[in-house]
Amino acid sequence: MKTNSFSIITILLFTFIFTGKAQQSHESSLSKISSSPITYAEKITFHSKILDENRVMNIYIPESFHEASKDHTYPVVMISGSHGVKFFQMISGVIRHLSSVTRMPEAIVISFEEETHYAPNVYNNGMWGNREKLEFNADPDKFTKHLKEELFPYLKEQYRAADYRMIIGVSGSSVYPLHTFAKEPDLFQAHITVATADMIGMGYQPNTTFIDAFEESFVKNPNRKAQFYLGVSENDISKNKPYIKNMEELKKRLSPFTSKNLNLKVEVIPNEDHYACIIKALLSSIEMIFPKEKWSPRFRDIIKQPGNALKNIDVYHQKLSTTYGFSILPKAERWNSVNSLRFIGRKLLQDGRVKESIEVFKRRIQYRPQSPWAYSSLSEALEKNNQLNAALEAQQKALQLAKEYDTEYLSVYEEQLAKIKTKLEKQDKR
Repeated sequence: MKTNSFSIITILLFTFIFTGKAQQSHESSLSKISSSPITYAEKITFHSKILDENRVMNIYIPESFHEASKDHTYPVVMISGSHGVKFFQMISGVIRHLSSVTRMPEAIVISFEEETHYAPNVYNNGMWGNREKLEFNADPDKFTKHLKEELFPYLKEQYRAADYRMIIGVSGSSVYPLHTFAKEPDLFQAHITVATADMIGMGYQPNTTFIDAFEESFVKNPNRKAQFYLGVSENDISKNKPYIKNMEELKKRLSPFTSKNLNLKVEVIPNEDHYACIIKALLSSIEMIFPKEKWSPRFRDIIKQPGNALKNIDVYHQKLSTTYGFSILPKAERWNSVNSLRFIGRKLLQDGRVKESIEVFKRRIQYRPQSPWAYSSLSEALEKNNQLNAALEAQQKALQLAKEYDTEYLSVYEEQLAKIKTKLEKQDKR
């Protein structure tokens, strides 16, 4: 027994030693040097005189905001109600990505951290079991007044917000967006509602629906421009047959108005649940509002057209601006893409269209006045056009800005400046 006990202890001891060594061999050799938070948005607290309360707003602004000139304005995307906080980060991220690849304009995104839910009380009409009414706790018209007279002017003044606004409502938080679509046609230019097939069957009075109110609004103003999206998960539809009836009724009643003025999309999101469908619905709704064929122009094709390159680019974006009702400018800079003024200016320069290249680079500077790279590109084009004094001036400005904004590449700007000075000296000696 002693021998067996000794053997067992020996085996256990070796097992412990080798296991310990194995664990040690898998320990990471890395150690944290430092850490810092990644900030993508901010939280603002303000006092509303109209609502007589303090409000807390989450706001995301485009990355280019502080670099871009004041020529740039940004649509506002407002996420409604208590769901706004829940989905703020996800929606901001999707919009950030889609705008970076020019599938939609860069936009400001806002939501509110609120216990007060501003929305009309609506009659259930059997949508939610035996419950007679869906009741909220604050006056929606007072909230609308707050948006019109306080918040939207503030966003315009502080963040260059454009007069183009979108509102997103999810499930129960879609009641206010539905209310504005029916009663405040000019407050938002686009309405996105998700998981809302039950809500459109509710109404201001018993046995009336939001669908009735929508139709009435368009009868009164058949030429009103609107974008309306409703997306519902397949799982919601399979469990609630009245939802299908509501969606079909919505399409039927608004079909007489779906012309160039009303863009309507009602769809079922396959293989998804109530909240899980939001990302797919968001992507689908943005494609409806900002279709790819309009929002992803090929600059190289535009400059191949007869006429001046920059004028052709401007004409394209002016038409887009007219369609949407706010100023839409060509991208000055765009990550990993040829569809920007930065790239197309260089393309014109390579193709020997030097004067057109200079025009494009000057516009790029107008849109990015703090960019040393933009000034250096202009300097290169001016140098190629034998405008050495102007090239020198542009490169001096590039170097000045580089000392403030781009010190990593300071030597590159200095070398280019020295090169131009040498050329000028040789020219003066002739």
